[in-house]
Amino acid sequence: MNDSQKIKADLIPYTSEYSRDVCSWIDSEETLFDLCRSKNFPPEPNIIDTWQKEDTSSYLLISENKPIAYGELWLRKIEREIEITHLLVNPFKRSRGLGSKMVNLLYERASQYHGIIKVILHLHSENEDALACYLNAGFELVSTTVGIPGLRMIRIVDNQDRSL
Repeated sequence: MNDSQKIKADLIPYTSEYSRDVCSWIDSEETLFDLCRSKNFPPEPNIIDTWQKEDTSSYLLISENKPIAYGELWLRKIEREIEITHLLVNPFKRSRGLGSKMVNLLYERASQYHGIIKVILHLHSENEDALACYLNAGFELVSTTVGIPGLRMIRIVDNQDRSL
C-alpha cells in the first residue's frame, strides 16, 4: 500500500459553493500558468465555474469535511479515453500525498466509464512534484505533447469492457 492509499479522504462532485475556496488555491502566477496556461493573475473569482462543461466531470477531494484538492475528468469518447486535468491542491496541504490520492481516485472514477480504455494526463511544466505525483499514481510517460510543449502520460484501464 502506498502512502496516498492511507490518506482518509473522499471524492465528491464539485459544486459552485466551493468556487471561492478552490480559486484561492491559485496562489501564484506560476500555479495559474501550470494549471490552465493563463497569465492573467490573479484569476477571475469565477474561473473554476467557467471550466464546467458538458463532457467534464469535476471533483473535490474532501478530508475532515474540508475541500483539499480539485480535479476534472474530460471525456474523449472518440479516442476512448478520459483526460485528468486542472489538478489543484490547497497550497497548505501540498507535498503530503494528496495529489497522488486525488489522481488515484480520479483514475478509479474514470475507469468506470463504459468503453474507456485509457486515462491520460499532460504535464506542461517542469514541475518535478507533479511528475512524481503522476508516476506514484501509476501513470507512465509515453511521449511529448503536440502543440504546447509538455509530457503525455497514460494509464491503461484494467478489467474494463472495452466495447462501445
